[in-house]
Amino acid sequence: MALIIGVDGCKSGWFSIWENQSGSIQSSIFRNLNDLKNFFKDENHVIIGIDMPVVLSDVIPRQADQLARKLLSKKASSVFTAPTPEMLEQPNYEKAAFVSKRLFGKSMSLQSWYLFPKIKDVQTMIHHENMNIYEIHPELSFRAMNNEKVILESKKTYGGFNIRNSLLAIHFQHFNFEEVRLQYAKKDVMDDDILDALAVLWSAKRIQSNEAFFLPQAPEKPNMQIAY
Repeated sequence: MALIIGVDGCKSGWFSIWENQSGSIQSSIFRNLNDLKNFFKDENHVIIGIDMPVVLSDVIPRQADQLARKLLSKKASSVFTAPTPEMLEQPNYEKAAFVSKRLFGKSMSLQSWYLFPKIKDVQTMIHHENMNIYEIHPELSFRAMNNEKVILESKKTYGGFNIRNSLLAIHFQHFNFEEVRLQYAKKDVMDDDILDALAVLWSAKRIQSNEAFFLPQAPEKPNMQIAY
């Protein structure tokens, strides 16, 4: 049986969470995905759900991003616009922004540029023979848990945090947020990184059990989809 891992980017690398054979929650921070790969090298099959673009398109925006924004309606701004491979290859923000403007008529944000190192890291994992990696957006996961209703409250607010934490507690009986929180400094892992990684794990488990939805269902490139 495959080991299933939920992964979310954090200040110190990648916050990763999974269940052991008894259902207990395990977690770790990996500096990069190669470290994660080496940590799980003895596993026969690993399914990784990750909150980061995985398969990139030659056009912007990808159909997956457009469909995700449509489903999230008022939370559409939480969907990151994935760069093209050519943009990702550029050595600095100015050149990446120039390529974006040349190809698509508009520049790109600095916030997008700051995610490029992590997107490059994901590209190193796409063709690993024992590991299948899927792109998952946590807010789509929370929407699915919440009877297909978008949670408008920010996860950084008291109310928004509690709604999401309560939903996760329904699906992960052994999850205790405070137990996980105490293991890491906030300078390394934020509260919402923990929630997002577990939401990604929830959707990754749905992929394994053939219950997940994919946007789009028939992508232009294999696995150029967002699952939830």
